[in-house]
Amino acid sequence: MSVSEASQLSHRGGCMAHVESVENRVTSLIQRPMGEPARPWEQGAPDVWWRNVPGPRRRNADRLRILHAPAIVTHQQWTVSRAQRALGHVSDVMAFSAQAGYPTTHCDFDLGFKRDALSLRPSQWWRTLVCVWRFFRFFAWALWRYDVFHFHSESFLGSHGDWDLKLLRLFRKVVVFQYWGFDVKLQSPALLWERYGAVKRDIRFYANSRKLRDNLLHLRYADFRVYSGLEVLRNVPDALFIPIAIDVERWKPAAEIPLEHRLPPTSDVRILHPFQTWDTRGDWKGTSVVREAIDRLKAEGLPVELVFLDRVPNDAMPYYYQQVDIVIEQLLSGFHGNVSIEAMAMGKPVVCFLHDDAYKLVPPGNPIVNANPEVLTDKLRELVTDPTLRSALGRRGRTYVEEYYDSMKIAKVYLELYARQWR
Repeated sequence: MSVSEASQLSHRGGCMAHVESVENRVTSLIQRPMGEPARPWEQGAPDVWWRNVPGPRRRNADRLRILHAPAIVTHQQWTVSRAQRALGHVSDVMAFSAQAGYPTTHCDFDLGFKRDALSLRPSQWWRTLVCVWRFFRFFAWALWRYDVFHFHSESFLGSHGDWDLKLLRLFRKVVVFQYWGFDVKLQSPALLWERYGAVKRDIRFYANSRKLRDNLLHLRYADFRVYSGLEVLRNVPDALFIPIAIDVERWKPAAEIPLEHRLPPTSDVRILHPFQTWDTRGDWKGTSVVREAIDRLKAEGLPVELVFLDRVPNDAMPYYYQQVDIVIEQLLSGFHGNVSIEAMAMGKPVVCFLHDDAYKLVPPGNPIVNANPEVLTDKLRELVTDPTLRSALGRRGRTYVEEYYDSMKIAKVYLELYARQWR
């Protein structure tokens, strides 16, 4: 062997060792923060879409007509419905009005009033009649137009009754209920497993026992039940877990960032912590913990900058993800949301606290850096000081999202479930 060949082999061996070292560090970084082995997703896990789609298909469904209603949940209905349209089906989104702090900008049918307006109010009887007429007109039209009614969080009437669901069953419509967490989670049981105070910081967004009872009673009308949040697993154990959907073609680095969304140039490592409705929901994501960790890193002389975003339109978020190095979602509640999936799709390393039970639900190979308030500073220090590690996590995250969270794949799962129930 010549000296040149020996040098090439030595260099190749060194590169392989470096890659193996980075992969080992990535694996170490995404382990559970308490040092205990993660629960394998294969063992004792509930039904998840990549392993099981129940029931035989009853009828060919080449062109279904689907209505998503009535709550707007982080643009998920819009994302799924657009993918279903791209697959050749009719799919629309309806909402009463802005609910849970999310705007109805991504909505095909906005009735323009809150559902509470359907309750009779002697002092505003004329307004009640207008709202009731508007709803009845839409419901009658929808009953004729759609094959599938995909309800998010609750039915049209919610706690006001169930005659809408009875009519849908009478007309042999497919009825789907999907819960996201805030709609069927109770504060008292959540306190038993929640570790870092997220429940106490976000009490307003936990259902009371009456609302939970009404929501669960409506499940008897459903052909199948779906959920996308950890809390639902405890109250609706027979539901099918389907993860959040994301448009991978939209969530990728842009060729040019609009001037109004550009951040000032810096050589510091930028850490993004987005938070919608901070003023109304309080510190339920652990924002105070994030700020304390950043202050500690700055005191150590590390070049870090915290980018804190509140009430930024979802359409503008890709531009901000593109300009940062690390994204932190939440450190208290124990499960990821849209932010983690969006950031991974943009090729950014994500820091988020995942509860033990979360490993029953997340797809295998999850690259999220699992950090709770106790270890956040250490995890961030490792990421800030190692750009190679950040790049490896970013690449792994993008691949992971394309594999399990692509809206086109999620839409096909929903369509297959609809077709199996369509009469």
